[in-house]
Amino acid sequence: MDMTAQVPEEPTGASNGTDTRQRVLFIGGLGRSGSTLVERLLHELGPTFAVGETVHLWERGVRDDERCSCGAPFSQCAHWIKVGRTAFGGWDKVDLGDLIHLRWSVDRSRRMPEIMAAHLRGVTSEAQDRYRWHLQRVLTATAEVAMLTNQCQGFGAGKTPVLLESSKHLSTAALLALDEHLDVRVLHLVRDPRGVAYSWTKEVARPEADGDLMPRYRPSRTAARWVTDNLGFEALAQRVPTLSLRYEDLMADPVATIDRILRFMDLDPAVIDLDVLRADPIVVRNPLHSVAGNPMRFGATELRLRLDDRWRTALPRRTERLVSAITAPLLPRYGYPLRPTD
Repeated sequence: MDMTAQVPEEPTGASNGTDTRQRVLFIGGLGRSGSTLVERLLHELGPTFAVGETVHLWERGVRDDERCSCGAPFSQCAHWIKVGRTAFGGWDKVDLGDLIHLRWSVDRSRRMPEIMAAHLRGVTSEAQDRYRWHLQRVLTATAEVAMLTNQCQGFGAGKTPVLLESSKHLSTAALLALDEHLDVRVLHLVRDPRGVAYSWTKEVARPEADGDLMPRYRPSRTAARWVTDNLGFEALAQRVPTLSLRYEDLMADPVATIDRILRFMDLDPAVIDLDVLRADPIVVRNPLHSVAGNPMRFGATELRLRLDDRWRTALPRRTERLVSAITAPLLPRYGYPLRPTD
């Protein structure tokens, strides 16, 4: 498969000189494929601002008051307080029970046939509209707050930053792309499925929730999801502008890869200081206020870009063969060998 941008015949996210829609780069793909790393790198560059995983906002942020990546509880984070007031007059003004119900009834992979039908027919359900409206309000309010508080810069006078939405979920991307107020483009991240499967077997603590661990999944389940998620994002690319990139290529040449992403979002790399990505380590200067996601969101003052391929020695050979067999139909398509030793 050619890992390049795919633009629909009628580009729902194409921008023009009069386009006033809020630009959103949706970072999609199966978890543990490098989405948080991409989010952090882009957030360092100025004209972008990381929102985090809005799919988890209502439960983990508003209801459970888990910590923002800045370290403060959600209810005490000055950034999110301002976003709530700008979007709704305060987080207490939203019907939290209804939104959590909508998240689990509308924003699910099993609902993709209904969501794609809405794309094809241009007719959305009342539940889809209600859920999507709240997400859109959060996103546009985040951009406004980021501008007013000078949390990002370099995107041009009068222009809002490109928001980085890292929910990863296919259904969330498809729902957001239906909104006429948003210019949504998808960054479809792919990683060798053996690496993804190994990563999901590891025990990882969640700093935002004391004592909790991130979920762990069987390699067979991860491999099956790797196939269905990637096929789903390929299908969505027929309706929504999409750039497909491999985690391994990002690690091999981060500057060139980030350059491609910026151009995909109609940002000019020539006016953005990409030299910050050439440092080893990269000094983290711009604090994140992202909600939910990988623990690397927290506390890092430096980033060292190293290919994580521990799975090559840590993944049992039998498990490696199982994952390879399940994902075999798509491995050559994304440039991965059937056998990692090839």
